[in-house]
Amino acid sequence: MNWWIRGYLLFAAVQGFGIGLTGLIAPAEMQIPLRITPLNARFVAALYVAGGIGVLLAAVTRRRSEARLFVVGFSLATLLILVLTVLHWSDFMADPLPHRPVWIFDYVVDPLLGLALVPAMGLWPPRHAVRHSLTPLLWVEAAVFGALGLMLLLLPDVAAAYWPWNLPPVLGQLYACFILTFAVGAALAARETDPRAIRDFLIASLGLCLLALLASLLHLDRFKAEPITVIWFAAFSVGAVAFVAGLARFARWRLQLPAIARA
Repeated sequence: MNWWIRGYLLFAAVQGFGIGLTGLIAPAEMQIPLRITPLNARFVAALYVAGGIGVLLAAVTRRRSEARLFVVGFSLATLLILVLTVLHWSDFMADPLPHRPVWIFDYVVDPLLGLALVPAMGLWPPRHAVRHSLTPLLWVEAAVFGALGLMLLLLPDVAAAYWPWNLPPVLGQLYACFILTFAVGAALAARETDPRAIRDFLIASLGLCLLALLASLLHLDRFKAEPITVIWFAAFSVGAVAFVAGLARFARWRLQLPAIARA
């Protein structure tokens, strides 16, 4: 690790926890340039904090191979959000909220720095994948999150119609930026050669499930009285149990990955 990579990840963690914790504790004060309901704010906050957990764990690692997954993931998330902001500029700039300058600065600088760091510091995913004991779990996560994220991004009106609470299409696309990043991260972790990177990604995924459940329970009265609500809570509950089991298996067997040269 060098100070460029560590600094980039610490900056990402400050953003994730700063925006996310504000949204969880005081949804009306969340620092995004959109007017959204408290439930939507807390769910966005859950996505931010879960991502913040991952990049913070990566920031305190000793080797760059342990952090590459999160540098790639954060760069992807911020790039997607930048594209979404440009495509829906009128929505993000509609209200004179005080967070617009910081939002624009962050989502221009973050992806540019990430796109420069990955090739300059050799943070590409490993060329030769390794199948480990958690690969099946991570591929399932990649498939589920990938399908959900693509539907939110490409068919936001359809996704909003089936969402368990009222969801503006643009906000659904913002959700997609994070959910697709977790899908890509799971796919990378499924073939990752560094045990710590896999463990840290499992912790971030567990955090996402638990925080999503917390945000949902705080606003249970806003959910539709339809089967999709049961599916929603069941899916995140099963996900939380699966990631706890995955972490327990990791702690017990240490994945037994072969010794591979690390960057």
